[in-house]
Amino acid sequence: MIITKDNLTIRSAEQKDAIILTMWWNDGNVMEHAGFPLGINQSIPTTIKQINRNKDIHSQLCIIEVDNKRIGEINYKIEGKVAEIGIKICDFNYHNQGIGTKALKLLIKYLFENFNIDKIVLDTNLKNKRAQHVYEKIGFVKVRVREHSWKNQLGEVQSSVDYELTRNKYLRGLENNEY
Repeated sequence: MIITKDNLTIRSAEQKDAIILTMWWNDGNVMEHAGFPLGINQSIPTTIKQINRNKDIHSQLCIIEVDNKRIGEINYKIEGKVAEIGIKICDFNYHNQGIGTKALKLLIKYLFENFNIDKIVLDTNLKNKRAQHVYEKIGFVKVRVREHSWKNQLGEVQSSVDYELTRNKYLRGLENNEY
C-alpha cells in the first residue's frame, strides 16, 4: 500500500524499516503514551516478524515519510465493518507541524474509499491531550472514557479515551472539503 500527497507518503512497512521501527519502539519517550515509558525492549528479528504479520490488505503496519525521511508509523486493522487505526509521529522534530493530521486524513480517506467499513475507531491515553485535539479536529467523536482501565509497564494506573468516525460523518466532511 502506498498513499502520497505533496511531500507526505504513507507506505507499507518493509524489512528495511525494521531497524528504525525497533529504535522507535525501544525509545521510552516515543512509547510513553502507549504505556511503555521504558520502551518495549524488542529485537530487530522480532520487529521483522511483526512487519511480515501485517502484510495483509486488511492489516497494515505503515511508515510515514516526509520528503522521503521516515518520521513515524501509522497502522490499521479491519475486522468486519470496523477499521481500528493508530499513529505515532516518532521523530519529535516533526511534532506540531500538522503532519499527524494530514497523515490521518489520508489514511481515513483510503480506508473509507477502498473498504466496505462503517466506521473507524481508535483510542489514546487520557493524558495525551495533543492526540485528542487532533482526533476531534478531524471529526472523530469521543465515545467513552475508560477510567483506570489499564496499567503501564511501571504499574501505574492509566485511563484511555475511545473515539470513532462513522462513514456518514466522513461523507459529510468530504462534502465540506475536510478530507
